[in-house]
Amino acid sequence: MKQTTTYYDLLEVVPHADLAEISTAYLRISRELGAAGNPLGAAEAAFRLKLVRHAYEVLSNPSRRSDYDAGLTTRGNAPGGADQPLHIEVAMEPTKWSPIRRLLTIIAGVMIFGMVVQISAVFMAYQRASALSGGDPASPAAEKIYLQEFYQTYGIRAASRAEADLLLADMKRKEQAEREESQQQRLVEQQEREQRRFEEESRRLGAEVSANLRRAEQEADRAREEEIRRKEEAERRAKEEDLARRQREIERFRGRSFSSGE
Repeated sequence: MKQTTTYYDLLEVVPHADLAEISTAYLRISRELGAAGNPLGAAEAAFRLKLVRHAYEVLSNPSRRSDYDAGLTTRGNAPGGADQPLHIEVAMEPTKWSPIRRLLTIIAGVMIFGMVVQISAVFMAYQRASALSGGDPASPAAEKIYLQEFYQTYGIRAASRAEADLLLADMKRKEQAEREESQQQRLVEQQEREQRRFEEESRRLGAEVSANLRRAEQEADRAREEEIRRKEEAERRAKEEDLARRQREIERFRGRSFSSGE
C-alpha cells in the first residue's frame, strides 16, 4: 500500500463524496478485506481494515472531516490530489511514545545503569579484596581496599578498619539523632500550627458570639422603643377619645340649654 495517500483514497471515494457514498464504500471494502481467502494475507488485511475503519470514523464525522480537510489544505495538499500524505492517528498510536514517557524511560534507564555500576564496583572491590587476601577479610590487603572504598564513599581517611567502623557507627548515630531531631521539630511545628489554628478559631467564635450579642441587644432596644412608641400612641388615642367625648357632652349640654331658653 502506498505510504502517500489520503483517507479518501483508502475508501476509494472522491473528496466531495457524501456520507452515504462513504458508508457504502466502507462496507464494501470491509467485506472484501474480511473475506476468506484474501490474497493479501491475514496480517496485511487486518492492518488495512484498521486503516479503512479509522478513515471511515474520521470522514463520517463532520467536525473531524472538516479538521482533516483543513489540515490537508494547510500543507498544500488539497483533498483528492495525487500522492497526498495520510495522517494515520490510530494505526500508529500504539507505537508512539509521548515526550514525557520517553523522558521517564531515559531517567529509569540511567538509574538502573547507575545501580548496576555501583553493584559492579562493590562486587569488584570484594573480588579484589578476596583475591589479594586469599579470602580473608581481615588481611592487610583487604583492609587497605576497605579503607580506600571508605574514603571514596565518605571522604574520610581512617587509620584502620576498626576506626572506620567507629566512624561509620558515629555517622549513623548522628544521622539517627538528626532524623529524630527533625521529627521532633516537625512535631513541634505541627503543635504550634494546631495551637495557632485553635487560637484563630477561638477568636473567630468569640467575635461571632460578640456580634450575636450586639445584634441581640440592638433588637432588644428596638423592641423596647417599639413598645414605648405603642404605649405613647395608645395614650394619645385615649386622650383624643376622652377629649372628643367631653366635647360631645358639652355640645349636648349646650343644645339642651338652648332648647330650654326658647
